This record gives sequence, C-alpha cells and structure tokens, in this order.
Amino acid sequence: MTLILDEKPMTLTFILAPLLSYLIGSIPFAFIVARVFGGLDITQHGSGNVGATNVSRVMGWRYGVPVFLLDTVKGFLPVYLASTQLGLSPEQPLVILCGATAILGHTFPVYLRFKGGKAAATSVGVFMVLAPLPILGALMVWCIVLFVSKYVSVATISGSVALFSLFLYSNPDPFGDGRYLLAVSFAMPLLIIIRHKENIKRLMAGTEPKLGQKSTAS
Repeated sequence: MTLILDEKPMTLTFILAPLLSYLIGSIPFAFIVARVFGGLDITQHGSGNVGATNVSRVMGWRYGVPVFLLDTVKGFLPVYLASTQLGLSPEQPLVILCGATAILGHTFPVYLRFKGGKAAATSVGVFMVLAPLPILGALMVWCIVLFVSKYVSVATISGSVALFSLFLYSNPDPFGDGRYLLAVSFAMPLLIIIRHKENIKRLMAGTEPKLGQKSTAS
C-alpha cells in the first residue's frame, strides 16, 4: 500500500527515513558472515576491510558472493521502500537521501565504530532503483575491465566513473530535475576512489593483488 504523507508527517519522515536507511546500510554483513561461518573477525584478516572482496580472499568466493549480494540488498531496500511506500519517484530528494545514507552506513557503520567497506556493492543496490540503466552499463564496464586487467579495484573505480558518465549522458535534464541524482552519482565515485586510496598506492607500486590471488590487499 502506498502512503502519501501530509506536510508535517513528511518533515518527520525526512529525518526518520534517512536514519533508518543509514542503520540498514550499516549492517556489516562481511563481519557477520565471517564470524558466523568462519569464526573470524574479518577486520583482523586480509586487508581488514569489511567487504565482499576481503571475505572472498580470506574465506573464498562461496562466502564473498553472498556478502556482495547482501550488501547490494541493503542498498536497494531502503531506496525501494522510500519510493514505493511513500509514493515518491526516484528523482525525489527524500528517496535519493535514503540512498546516500545507506551508502554512508556501509562505509561508516555505527556498529563497527564507523570502519566499514568501500561503498561499491551497496551503491549498486541504491542505483538499481535510482538509475537502473546507467548502473547496468556500469556493471558491464566493471566486468570488461575486470576481465582485461584482473584487478577488482581498477574495475570498481572504472565502473563507478562510468556510472556518472552514463547518467550524465542518458538523463534528459541532469542539471534541472535530475540535479540531486546527479550530485549523488558524482559523489559516489568520488567516495569510492577515496576509499580505494590504498589500492591505488599498491597499483602504482605494482603490489596490488589480482583476481583470485591470496593477499593482504583488498
């Protein structure tokens, strides 16, 4: 059932919905899966990053893939519910804000003292609602770059930049009605690049591990 809120309840919703989205985004599935199925504190193994790539390197892809899917769902769910249950289009600021706070939750989770992942998987879930065609194109770029380079970090950065470029190209009014979504689609790759600064350093030093290679890097 779709709910259309009046002005005063909507003001409260602008506070509660992003807060709930942040808390959902903060759920550290990588930490939970590693703890439950491996008896590990993932922050003390591999790179220490709370994300699917580190789980894959430490525990194998059978655990890394579910973590990626769960991290994607926790990005998708808040945005989808904000859109459908509040009767809002994906271009509305509240829906976009819920997506942004879900991404921030994954990156800076309150449950792990704000030390989280690198924003990629959760961003995929968010943009599946906000910009489905650009994110599909970005995933294709990710696959191609990963196949050619064998570096997950290079593929992730390339895919995030591609998302912004594809959104800018495909949106009929990116600086008008689409300006809020444009801002998030620009901020997301910027955040991902910043969160991959150690990977970039290792790439420049020639020590970044390739796909399937066991390493302390992520």
